[in-house]
Amino acid sequence: MLPSRQSCRALCLVLTFLLTSAFAAPAGDFSGTFTLGTPIASGHDVQVTISLTVANNTPYDVGNATIALHEPRAGRVTYGQLTGLSLPAGRSAQVSGSFTVPRGLYESWQKGSAPAMSVSFADAQGDPVRSFIQF
Repeated sequence: MLPSRQSCRALCLVLTFLLTSAFAAPAGDFSGTFTLGTPIASGHDVQVTISLTVANNTPYDVGNATIALHEPRAGRVTYGQLTGLSLPAGRSAQVSGSFTVPRGLYESWQKGSAPAMSVSFADAQGDPVRSFIQF
């Protein structure tokens, strides 16, 4: 049997884990692959077409969705959006768009990092939902 102090610590750890997981954003709701088009340099920026195959791994159809390209270290900063998208439940959709990003960010993708992209939509109750795409 564990001493009461150790039991209390164990219980606190379990409760913390349960509370954290209950409020965490669902992982894996959207996954995908991407390809980068030929870049067009413009000063310190690069304009590039990103083609995505996005899988909706949820059990519900998502309509009027927006996919946004984010600054990886500052999620509120976006470099553009694709709007009005339909993402059927359990299926993949292909979308593409042109984005202007800092040259350094584009170069990081060339070295193997993935763009930070999210899917935003309203759920069945009309509440806003945002989930990042896992590449």
